[in-house]
Amino acid sequence: MSFLSADPTKASVIKPIEALLEFLDGRRGKLLDVGCGEGVLSDTLSQHGYAVTGIDPLVESGSPAWRVRASAGAIPLASNSFDIAVFHWSLHHVPEDLMTSALEEAQRVLNENGRLFVIEPEPVGSWQEVSHPFHDETAVQAKAAQAVEELMKAGPCQRRRQYYLSEDFYDNFDGFVESMLSHAYNRYTEDQIRQQSVRESFESCCEGDTYRLRHRIRMEEICWNANREA
Repeated sequence: MSFLSADPTKASVIKPIEALLEFLDGRRGKLLDVGCGEGVLSDTLSQHGYAVTGIDPLVESGSPAWRVRASAGAIPLASNSFDIAVFHWSLHHVPEDLMTSALEEAQRVLNENGRLFVIEPEPVGSWQEVSHPFHDETAVQAKAAQAVEELMKAGPCQRRRQYYLSEDFYDNFDGFVESMLSHAYNRYTEDQIRQQSVRESFESCCEGDTYRLRHRIRMEEICWNANREA
């Protein structure tokens, strides 16, 4: 049974790693994790049989995935050297003037039958409603989506798109604040998170003894070889 849907209004809840593995559809090979952060996803994918290289301007060395500290806009890796390239919730964190070049660089390092996967959050759901006052990513998410569209127009290619819902649970508002402050790549203060409008939106997400926030996620697969296997 698939939890992914081509209809965004029918998206179901699934854990992000499970959604990605389902969307990868069993394909294996050399995988580039663009914007890998601390490398959590890279290491998890390595444990699922992928030969992973993670790239990020802030990444430290680690294992089992190999890490490379570099910008997504200038990937210091050989052309035609990967089977899969993944932007997992990371394209909208690339500087706006580098988004297009980051996608082009990912395309460059893919081999003839390579596939590009772009997974991006959309400004839909309770998570967006709660975080909007202190962390509004609507504009930058739109820029990321636009960069993908520009890539699509640059040459003949095919795209597959599906959606799912990601959800996070918190015991209380303090737990939510602590979680938000742990995201080192974001720029906001504790005072901004603790403003009254955020607290009120968060409290509206109470379900029994927990708080549940949901976020809709868009998954896109792009390939350039029309003759490759489906």
